[in-house]
Amino acid sequence: MMYDAQRGYGFEAGAEVHDAASYLTSEKPFFFSADLPEGNYNVTVTLGGTQAASTTVKAELRRLMLEGVKTAPGAVTTRTFTVNIRTPRIPTAAGVAAGAVQLKVPRETVQEAWAWDRRLTLEFNGEHPAIRAIDIAPVKTPTLFLLGDSTVCDQPGEPYSSWGQMLPRFLKPGIAVANHGESGETYRDSLARRRLDKILSAMRPGDTVLMQFGHNDQKQIKEGKGGPFTTYKDEIRAHVEAIRVHGGVPVIVSSMERRRFDDNGKVVPTLTDYANAARQSAQELRVAFIDLNAMSKSFYEALGPDKSAAAFAEPLPGKIDNTHHNSYGSYQLAQAVLTGLRQTGLPVAAYIADGYGNFDPAHPDQVATFHIPPSPNFTHQRPLGDEQNAAAQGYLFTYFIGNGEDGLHLAASDDGYRWEKLGQGRSFLKPEVGTAKLMRDPCIVRGPDGVYHMVWTTGWKENNIGYASSTDLIHWSAQRALPVMAHEAGTLNAWAPEIIYDEQHSEYLIFWASTVTGKFAQTDGSSEDKYNHRMYATTTRDFVAFTPTRLFYDPGFSVIDATFLRSNGKQYLLVKDETRNPPRKYLQIAEAPDVRGPFGKLSQPISAPGVWVEGPTAIQIGDNTIIYFDAYKDKHYGALRSRDMLHWEDVSKQMYFPDEGTPQRIRHGTVIAAPKELLDSLRKAN
Repeated sequence: MMYDAQRGYGFEAGAEVHDAASYLTSEKPFFFSADLPEGNYNVTVTLGGTQAASTTVKAELRRLMLEGVKTAPGAVTTRTFTVNIRTPRIPTAAGVAAGAVQLKVPRETVQEAWAWDRRLTLEFNGEHPAIRAIDIAPVKTPTLFLLGDSTVCDQPGEPYSSWGQMLPRFLKPGIAVANHGESGETYRDSLARRRLDKILSAMRPGDTVLMQFGHNDQKQIKEGKGGPFTTYKDEIRAHVEAIRVHGGVPVIVSSMERRRFDDNGKVVPTLTDYANAARQSAQELRVAFIDLNAMSKSFYEALGPDKSAAAFAEPLPGKIDNTHHNSYGSYQLAQAVLTGLRQTGLPVAAYIADGYGNFDPAHPDQVATFHIPPSPNFTHQRPLGDEQNAAAQGYLFTYFIGNGEDGLHLAASDDGYRWEKLGQGRSFLKPEVGTAKLMRDPCIVRGPDGVYHMVWTTGWKENNIGYASSTDLIHWSAQRALPVMAHEAGTLNAWAPEIIYDEQHSEYLIFWASTVTGKFAQTDGSSEDKYNHRMYATTTRDFVAFTPTRLFYDPGFSVIDATFLRSNGKQYLLVKDETRNPPRKYLQIAEAPDVRGPFGKLSQPISAPGVWVEGPTAIQIGDNTIIYFDAYKDKHYGALRSRDMLHWEDVSKQMYFPDEGTPQRIRHGTVIAAPKELLDSLRKAN
């Protein structure tokens, strides 16, 4: 019973669930989703099978709800927990204007999309998990809201975790944790991106808000934009006053320390001023205070300089992230937060589960006996916001030069405006497949597993496209020719393939332009030579099995160079009208609620009249959406910019592209956001 939009519930793609008489089980983790309105829900699961089982349940983005519930053979047990689900929409409330949270793109719209969709998603994990029934019921319960940075928020992938994700495990049913933390953010971001407004719009009198910022606020000193005893305290006050006006109970939490020791085995403090400013604010505003900064130092020192590494994420062998925690570290810190919460004496402490809330950070749980089954999604990418990561991501451009004979070229930018060629302009991958052995129009996407997948045009008159993958864009898999149009007699070409990851259906969508002789006779002769393009597509989950090629998009004219773009939480299809007679060669956009289609009505042309363009690629940078394009007839690269997707300005003169005006200039490629670590490694490549 896979998820179906019409039915509104089912197992997410990839689930290998077995029906064992009166219960379901699996040899690997699986996900179940149900379409639901925003709100709090009691979830009751009935567990147990014919063999011994241990079932762990996580909700939404890896929030730990049930830990290792053991059932003996033939035994049955029932457990209930409370989950909050939400969308970005902000309804009108007292003192709060309607609108939406300004999500980070693509982080919150791709990697973290499950935290914002209209579904409740449950992850079932463990040894022979046995599920007999899932009952979901809406409830009006208190909500414990969280605001914070990457050490608080719901981290989308292993090995990263936060205390906010662990918190629900230690609470009784009847209270929901709504985690509005986000990587790389500050109190100032909470206001600017309207995360606080979202909380205020959903808050009921008596709800509690835990707030922990500091790691990223600290950067404001270096930037000359603030400090702990000035702007930081002012922004805390703004939060406290707004929460109180809406009947909520604010709690200030000082930020935990980073992992750094002196020669005597003591933690070297890096956040003292911010911890002190948080404490001062709590005293001055008469607000409950949890000193997680102090408790974290006791916790790290109890483990010691070497063994404390076991509490922090290790995304690559031997590479410890000394700011962000793994499941063990966040599990201990969640217990510390709950202990501080019990000590405040606030009513919310009554929901702490029996046996918890008395954690001694000097005596943490044993590392050797700790185990929470890891979720199936893994990332090498650091969360935004730590002392080494002030500019956590930049931008990468894949392109070709000449006719594509020498393969893949790469450029990088920190701001999306000034681009530098990487590897001194060398090819990062030579073409080896196809009759012509070209590598034109290289399009790349990073999958949820951290692997980069690339497709390209292999030649002018071929019915296949090229494919290869890489984890670092330096070392590549063997190249393959995918015969996407080999089944279609009369196919003249397969040009400008694009690839995206469709998170809604957990699969990759590959689409391209082809002309099939004799089809679409009404527009024959409208393009150059015998060409009369339409968009075709296939999908895959593993790049081994592919769905049959299908007609993907027919707008009633010769169309090419389609691509998708996201802007302010909405998705669009961007296409080029390839009509030559009469000349069009311009760009248009249409809304794309689902990448499978159908698509909305095409806009009026957004590129300048008379400018023949190709190869559009787009990305959102701050409040702006930027579309890059190849003005191939004029032999230069250009760009358009918009804040509302309606009004576009040409910003080509603000751009710098390498080798403009030479045969090595950038040709049709793709722009993506990229981790800083990847860009650094590529910049070092010879």
